[in-house]
Amino acid sequence: MALRGFVLGAAFLAAGLLPAAADSVTSTVHHWDADTRTLVLDDMSQFQGISEDVFVPEDLSAGETVTITFEGAEDGVESILAIEVQP
Repeated sequence: MALRGFVLGAAFLAAGLLPAAADSVTSTVHHWDADTRTLVLDDMSQFQGISEDVFVPEDLSAGETVTITFEGAEDGVESILAIEVQP
């Protein structure tokens, strides 16, 4: 019985240490403003104030397809984790 409690406790601890699942969206770029670090997608959704820690290619342009990985929040996006240009 004690062993079962130990195993269950270890499983819950391990689950708590896993990172939160990130969300992602793949879409086409409508506009990239490097000065304000704002990315606008073709559906006019905007990702504003993207952190300098997130790599965005200098030559990102309209028409390219990107996958944006982010942490969601109840009222939108909490933080952008990565932006990847699709081939």
